[in-house]
Amino acid sequence: MKKVITTVFLSSLLASSLFATNIGAMGLYDADFARMNQYFNSLIESHLSSSALNNFSYPRTDIKDEKDKIVLQFDLAGVEKKNITLSIDENKVLTLAGEKRESQEEKSKNYVKKEIFYGKFKKVIQLPENIDENRLQTKFENGILTLTIPKTEVKKTKVKLIPIK
Repeated sequence: MKKVITTVFLSSLLASSLFATNIGAMGLYDADFARMNQYFNSLIESHLSSSALNNFSYPRTDIKDEKDKIVLQFDLAGVEKKNITLSIDENKVLTLAGEKRESQEEKSKNYVKKEIFYGKFKKVIQLPENIDENRLQTKFENGILTLTIPKTEVKKTKVKLIPIK
């Protein structure tokens, strides 16, 4: 019995000393791992907040489906009207394209963070079939482009029954 107790005591003492050694060794590298983790996090954050990724949904858009019309609003703050094109094709696909230009380039400034989008943009929206694109109205005021498109009656498709012989 004495031999068993001695063996258990020695094995627990050995295990706890090995555990303490591992913790001490890990402690030596904690600062290095923390710096490496911070570096990778800042690298990922800087790429995820770059203008190309951050502004893939530019311009921000509100679409309201009302009873007799569809109203689209595009947030185009800072974009001049002459730099905007708006088109609709035969498949009822609306395309808004343009460019937001910087008023002056500041090469000597060091930015801490730059979130304002500048550059070319394009937004494509599939509109429903029941719109009258010939009567649409546009209004550009205070950086908001509003597009109002009246709805038409939904054409009901005729179903022809085919006899089975």
